[in-house]
Amino acid sequence: MQSSGSSWAATASATSNDAPARSRFALRGRSVALDSRIDAVRRDLADIRLADRVFAPHYAVPARRSVGLTTSILDAPDGIVVSQALAGEPFDVLEFTSTHGWGRSPIDGSVGFVPRDVLVEAYDATHVVVAAKAVLHADRSLDRPLPLSLPMGCRVAAVPANDEWAEVDGGYVLRATLLPLGDDVGDAVAYATRLQGVPTIPGGRSAEGVDAAGLVFLALSLAGSPPPRFLDLQAETIGTPLAVGDPLRRGDLIYFNDHVAMLVDSDTAIHADDVVRCEPVAALDRFGPIRARRRPA
Repeated sequence: MQSSGSSWAATASATSNDAPARSRFALRGRSVALDSRIDAVRRDLADIRLADRVFAPHYAVPARRSVGLTTSILDAPDGIVVSQALAGEPFDVLEFTSTHGWGRSPIDGSVGFVPRDVLVEAYDATHVVVAAKAVLHADRSLDRPLPLSLPMGCRVAAVPANDEWAEVDGGYVLRATLLPLGDDVGDAVAYATRLQGVPTIPGGRSAEGVDAAGLVFLALSLAGSPPPRFLDLQAETIGTPLAVGDPLRRGDLIYFNDHVAMLVDSDTAIHADDVVRCEPVAALDRFGPIRARRRPA
Protein backbone atom coordinates (compact mmCIF):
# COMPACT_ATOMS: atom_id res chain seq x y z
CA MET A 1 0.00 0.00 0.00
CA GLN A 2 1.12 3.55 -0.69
CA SER A 3 -0.06 6.75 0.87
CA SER A 4 -0.16 10.25 -0.48
CA GLY A 5 -1.22 12.98 1.90
CA SER A 6 -4.41 11.84 3.61
CA SER A 7 -5.35 9.35 0.87
CA TRP A 8 -4.54 5.68 0.49
CA ALA A 9 -3.96 3.87 -2.78
CA ALA A 10 -4.71 0.15 -3.15
CA THR A 11 -5.14 -2.59 -5.73
CA ALA A 12 -8.49 -4.22 -6.43
CA SER A 13 -8.55 -7.93 -5.59
CA ALA A 14 -11.27 -9.00 -8.03
CA THR A 15 -12.81 -8.15 -11.36
CA SER A 16 -16.20 -8.85 -12.84
CA ASN A 17 -18.06 -8.40 -16.08
CA ASP A 18 -20.62 -6.42 -14.08
CA ALA A 19 -18.34 -3.49 -13.31
CA PRO A 20 -15.10 -2.14 -14.74
CA ALA A 21 -11.92 -3.05 -12.90
CA ARG A 22 -10.08 -0.21 -11.20
CA SER A 23 -6.43 -0.82 -10.47
CA ARG A 24 -6.02 2.15 -8.16
CA PHE A 25 -8.35 4.32 -6.13
CA ALA A 26 -8.16 6.79 -3.28
CA LEU A 27 -9.74 7.01 0.12
CA ARG A 28 -10.96 10.57 0.47
CA GLY A 29 -10.05 11.75 3.94
CA ARG A 30 -10.14 9.49 6.99
CA SER A 31 -11.67 6.03 7.00
CA VAL A 32 -15.14 6.16 8.56
CA ALA A 33 -17.13 3.69 10.62
CA LEU A 34 -19.76 1.88 8.56
CA ASP A 35 -22.75 -0.27 9.44
CA SER A 36 -21.88 -3.90 8.70
CA ARG A 37 -25.58 -4.73 8.26
CA ILE A 38 -25.79 -2.57 5.13
CA ASP A 39 -22.17 -1.81 4.18
CA ALA A 40 -20.26 -4.74 2.71
CA VAL A 41 -17.03 -4.39 4.61
CA ARG A 42 -15.04 -6.79 6.79
CA ARG A 43 -11.57 -6.64 8.27
CA ASP A 44 -10.19 -8.50 5.26
CA LEU A 45 -12.45 -7.43 2.40
CA ALA A 46 -14.74 -4.64 1.26
CA ASP A 47 -16.97 -3.82 -1.68
CA ILE A 48 -14.96 -1.75 -4.15
CA ARG A 49 -17.86 0.72 -4.22
CA LEU A 50 -16.86 1.67 -0.66
CA ALA A 51 -13.24 2.37 -1.59
CA ASP A 52 -13.62 6.13 -1.20
CA ARG A 53 -15.17 5.74 2.26
CA VAL A 54 -13.24 3.03 4.09
CA PHE A 55 -9.80 1.43 3.97
CA ALA A 56 -9.57 -2.36 3.61
CA PRO A 57 -6.68 -4.71 2.76
CA HIS A 58 -8.61 -6.01 -0.26
CA TYR A 59 -11.51 -4.82 -2.36
CA ALA A 60 -13.82 -6.93 -4.53
CA VAL A 61 -15.93 -6.04 -7.53
CA PRO A 62 -19.45 -7.47 -7.06
CA ALA A 63 -20.58 -10.35 -9.23
CA ARG A 64 -24.31 -10.10 -9.89
CA ARG A 65 -26.35 -13.28 -9.37
CA SER A 66 -30.08 -13.96 -9.03
CA VAL A 67 -31.74 -15.77 -6.16
CA GLY A 68 -33.40 -18.96 -7.34
CA LEU A 69 -35.13 -19.80 -4.06
CA THR A 70 -36.07 -17.56 -1.13
CA THR A 71 -33.41 -17.90 1.53
CA SER A 72 -32.11 -16.30 4.71
CA ILE A 73 -29.26 -13.83 4.70
CA LEU A 74 -26.96 -14.73 7.62
CA ASP A 75 -24.31 -12.75 9.47
CA ALA A 76 -22.02 -15.80 9.24
CA PRO A 77 -22.28 -19.13 7.38
CA ASP A 78 -23.69 -20.72 10.54
CA GLY A 79 -24.82 -17.47 12.13
CA ILE A 80 -28.03 -15.61 12.88
CA VAL A 81 -30.57 -14.41 10.35
CA VAL A 82 -30.15 -10.81 9.20
CA SER A 83 -32.78 -10.64 6.47
CA GLN A 84 -34.05 -12.56 3.46
CA ALA A 85 -33.23 -12.69 -0.21
CA LEU A 86 -36.40 -13.48 -2.14
CA ALA A 87 -36.77 -15.62 -5.22
CA GLY A 88 -36.08 -13.62 -8.37
CA GLU A 89 -34.14 -10.86 -6.63
CA PRO A 90 -30.56 -9.94 -7.54
CA PHE A 91 -27.71 -10.51 -5.09
CA ASP A 92 -24.24 -9.00 -5.44
CA VAL A 93 -21.60 -11.55 -4.43
CA LEU A 94 -18.23 -10.32 -3.23
CA GLU A 95 -16.76 -13.65 -2.13
CA PHE A 96 -17.63 -17.26 -2.86
CA THR A 97 -16.81 -20.03 -0.42
CA SER A 98 -17.45 -23.72 -1.01
CA THR A 99 -20.90 -23.40 0.59
CA HIS A 100 -21.91 -19.73 0.58
CA GLY A 101 -21.72 -16.41 -1.17
CA TRP A 102 -21.00 -13.30 0.87
CA GLY A 103 -22.32 -10.04 -0.46
CA ARG A 104 -25.14 -7.52 -0.46
CA SER A 105 -28.77 -7.47 -1.52
CA PRO A 106 -29.35 -4.43 -3.77
CA ILE A 107 -33.06 -4.71 -2.92
CA ASP A 108 -33.06 -4.27 0.85
CA GLY A 109 -29.39 -3.34 1.30
CA SER A 110 -28.62 -6.11 3.80
CA VAL A 111 -25.18 -7.74 3.86
CA GLY A 112 -24.39 -11.32 4.69
CA PHE A 113 -24.04 -14.93 3.59
CA VAL A 114 -26.51 -16.89 1.47
CA PRO A 115 -26.19 -20.57 0.49
CA ARG A 116 -24.30 -20.87 -2.74
CA ASP A 117 -26.73 -23.42 -4.16
CA VAL A 118 -29.61 -20.89 -4.27
CA LEU A 119 -27.67 -18.48 -6.48
CA VAL A 120 -28.16 -18.76 -10.24
CA GLU A 121 -26.93 -16.82 -13.23
CA ALA A 122 -28.35 -13.33 -13.21
CA TYR A 123 -31.56 -12.77 -15.14
CA ASP A 124 -33.91 -9.83 -15.53
CA ALA A 125 -37.13 -10.12 -13.54
CA THR A 126 -40.05 -8.15 -14.93
CA HIS A 127 -42.76 -8.40 -12.26
CA VAL A 128 -43.21 -8.64 -8.50
CA VAL A 129 -45.89 -10.68 -6.74
CA VAL A 130 -48.42 -8.39 -5.01
CA ALA A 131 -51.01 -10.95 -3.94
CA ALA A 132 -50.42 -12.81 -0.69
CA LYS A 133 -49.58 -15.75 -2.95
CA ALA A 134 -49.50 -16.23 -6.71
CA VAL A 135 -50.52 -19.82 -7.40
CA LEU A 136 -48.86 -21.51 -10.36
CA HIS A 137 -51.05 -23.45 -12.78
CA ALA A 138 -50.06 -26.02 -15.34
CA ASP A 139 -52.07 -24.30 -18.06
CA ARG A 140 -54.29 -21.26 -18.55
CA SER A 141 -57.15 -22.48 -16.42
CA LEU A 142 -58.02 -22.57 -12.78
CA ASP A 143 -58.50 -26.34 -12.93
CA ARG A 144 -54.86 -27.47 -12.72
CA PRO A 145 -53.02 -25.69 -9.91
CA LEU A 146 -49.49 -26.88 -9.31
CA PRO A 147 -48.18 -27.62 -5.79
CA LEU A 148 -46.21 -24.40 -5.91
CA SER A 149 -46.97 -20.77 -5.16
CA LEU A 150 -44.99 -17.55 -5.11
CA PRO A 151 -45.42 -15.37 -2.01
CA MET A 152 -45.81 -11.61 -2.07
CA GLY A 153 -42.49 -9.89 -2.72
CA CYS A 154 -40.96 -12.51 -5.01
CA ARG A 155 -39.94 -11.51 -8.51
CA VAL A 156 -40.50 -13.31 -11.78
CA ALA A 157 -39.75 -12.98 -15.46
CA ALA A 158 -43.29 -13.01 -16.82
CA VAL A 159 -44.70 -12.81 -20.34
CA PRO A 160 -48.39 -11.91 -20.75
CA ALA A 161 -50.26 -14.84 -22.31
CA ASN A 162 -53.61 -13.05 -22.56
CA ASP A 163 -55.59 -10.49 -20.60
CA GLU A 164 -55.94 -12.87 -17.65
CA TRP A 165 -52.77 -14.99 -17.53
CA ALA A 166 -49.01 -14.53 -17.58
CA GLU A 167 -46.48 -17.24 -18.36
CA VAL A 168 -43.59 -17.68 -15.95
CA ASP A 169 -40.91 -20.31 -15.67
CA GLY A 170 -42.78 -23.37 -14.45
CA GLY A 171 -46.33 -22.48 -15.37
CA TYR A 172 -48.92 -19.74 -15.50
CA VAL A 173 -50.13 -17.22 -12.93
CA LEU A 174 -53.02 -14.79 -12.92
CA ARG A 175 -51.84 -11.40 -14.11
CA ALA A 176 -53.79 -9.73 -11.31
CA THR A 177 -51.33 -11.24 -8.81
CA LEU A 178 -48.36 -9.49 -10.45
CA LEU A 179 -47.21 -5.90 -10.80
CA PRO A 180 -44.66 -4.80 -13.42
CA LEU A 181 -41.45 -3.60 -11.83
CA GLY A 182 -41.35 0.17 -12.02
CA ASP A 183 -45.12 0.40 -11.61
CA ASP A 184 -44.84 -0.05 -7.85
CA VAL A 185 -47.36 2.45 -6.58
CA GLY A 186 -50.39 2.18 -4.38
CA ASP A 187 -51.49 2.03 -0.79
CA ALA A 188 -48.94 0.48 1.57
CA VAL A 189 -51.66 -0.29 4.11
CA ALA A 190 -53.61 -2.26 1.52
CA TYR A 191 -50.55 -4.40 0.81
CA ALA A 192 -49.93 -4.92 4.52
CA THR A 193 -53.51 -6.00 5.22
CA ARG A 194 -53.25 -8.71 2.56
CA LEU A 195 -50.72 -10.36 4.86
CA GLN A 196 -52.99 -10.78 7.87
CA GLY A 197 -52.33 -14.15 9.45
CA VAL A 198 -48.83 -14.48 7.96
CA PRO A 199 -46.43 -15.78 10.64
CA THR A 200 -43.58 -13.79 12.12
CA ILE A 201 -40.15 -15.24 11.36
CA PRO A 202 -36.68 -13.77 12.03
CA GLY A 203 -35.53 -11.65 9.10
CA GLY A 204 -38.69 -12.33 7.08
CA ARG A 205 -39.96 -9.89 4.48
CA SER A 206 -42.30 -11.93 2.26
CA ALA A 207 -45.72 -13.55 2.56
CA GLU A 208 -43.98 -16.69 3.80
CA GLY A 209 -43.17 -14.76 6.96
CA VAL A 210 -42.14 -11.31 8.11
CA ASP A 211 -40.55 -9.61 11.05
CA ALA A 212 -41.85 -6.27 12.30
CA ALA A 213 -39.56 -4.15 10.12
CA GLY A 214 -39.93 -6.59 7.22
CA LEU A 215 -43.67 -5.99 7.04
CA VAL A 216 -43.08 -2.25 6.75
CA PHE A 217 -40.29 -2.78 4.22
CA LEU A 218 -42.43 -5.01 2.01
CA ALA A 219 -45.55 -2.82 2.13
CA LEU A 220 -43.74 0.46 1.47
CA SER A 221 -41.56 -1.08 -1.26
CA LEU A 222 -44.60 -2.33 -3.16
CA ALA A 223 -46.14 1.13 -2.78
CA GLY A 224 -43.10 2.70 -4.41
CA SER A 225 -41.17 4.07 -1.42
CA PRO A 226 -38.62 1.46 -0.27
CA PRO A 227 -37.48 2.23 3.29
CA PRO A 228 -34.38 1.04 5.12
CA ARG A 229 -34.54 -2.64 6.03
CA PHE A 230 -33.79 -2.39 9.73
CA LEU A 231 -36.01 -1.10 12.50
CA ASP A 232 -33.66 1.48 14.00
CA LEU A 233 -32.82 2.94 10.58
CA GLN A 234 -36.50 3.15 9.65
CA ALA A 235 -37.30 4.97 12.89
CA GLU A 236 -34.61 7.54 12.11
CA THR A 237 -35.10 8.17 8.41
CA ILE A 238 -38.52 7.24 6.96
CA GLY A 239 -40.48 10.20 5.66
CA THR A 240 -41.01 12.97 8.16
CA PRO A 241 -41.13 12.80 11.97
CA LEU A 242 -44.34 13.55 13.81
CA ALA A 243 -44.44 15.34 17.12
CA VAL A 244 -46.20 14.00 20.17
CA GLY A 245 -49.81 15.11 19.88
CA ASP A 246 -49.84 15.33 16.08
CA PRO A 247 -52.95 13.53 14.80
CA LEU A 248 -52.15 10.16 13.26
CA ARG A 249 -53.64 8.97 9.99
CA ARG A 250 -53.65 5.94 7.73
CA GLY A 251 -50.14 4.83 6.79
CA ASP A 252 -48.32 6.53 9.68
CA LEU A 253 -45.76 4.42 11.53
CA ILE A 254 -45.31 4.09 15.28
CA TYR A 255 -41.90 2.84 16.46
CA PHE A 256 -41.08 1.26 19.80
CA ASN A 257 -37.69 0.00 20.98
CA ASP A 258 -38.10 -3.36 19.22
CA HIS A 259 -41.32 -3.05 17.26
CA VAL A 260 -43.24 -1.02 14.69
CA ALA A 261 -46.89 -0.76 13.70
CA MET A 262 -48.61 0.85 10.72
CA LEU A 263 -51.83 2.83 11.14
CA VAL A 264 -54.84 1.46 9.28
CA ASP A 265 -56.89 4.36 10.59
CA SER A 266 -56.62 6.69 13.57
CA ASP A 267 -57.64 3.94 16.00
CA THR A 268 -56.32 0.72 14.41
CA ALA A 269 -52.86 -0.53 13.47
CA ILE A 270 -51.45 -3.52 11.62
CA HIS A 271 -48.20 -5.09 12.74
CA ALA A 272 -46.25 -8.35 12.89
CA ASP A 273 -46.65 -9.74 16.40
CA ASP A 274 -46.76 -13.57 16.50
CA VAL A 275 -48.65 -13.21 13.22
CA VAL A 276 -49.58 -10.17 11.16
CA ARG A 277 -52.69 -8.75 12.78
CA CYS A 278 -54.82 -5.63 13.11
CA GLU A 279 -55.67 -4.38 16.58
CA PRO A 280 -56.47 -1.16 18.43
CA VAL A 281 -53.63 1.33 18.73
CA ALA A 282 -54.30 1.47 22.47
CA ALA A 283 -53.27 -2.20 22.77
CA LEU A 284 -49.77 -1.45 21.51
CA ASP A 285 -48.68 -0.01 24.84
CA ARG A 286 -47.48 -3.51 25.75
CA PHE A 287 -44.44 -2.82 23.53
CA GLY A 288 -43.35 0.01 25.80
CA PRO A 289 -42.98 3.72 25.17
CA ILE A 290 -43.19 5.10 21.66
CA ARG A 291 -39.75 5.88 20.28
CA ALA A 292 -40.72 7.65 17.07
CA ARG A 293 -43.68 8.51 14.88
CA ARG A 294 -43.02 8.75 11.15
CA ARG A 295 -45.10 9.66 8.13
CA PRO A 296 -43.82 7.98 4.93
CA ALA A 297 -43.39 10.24 1.93
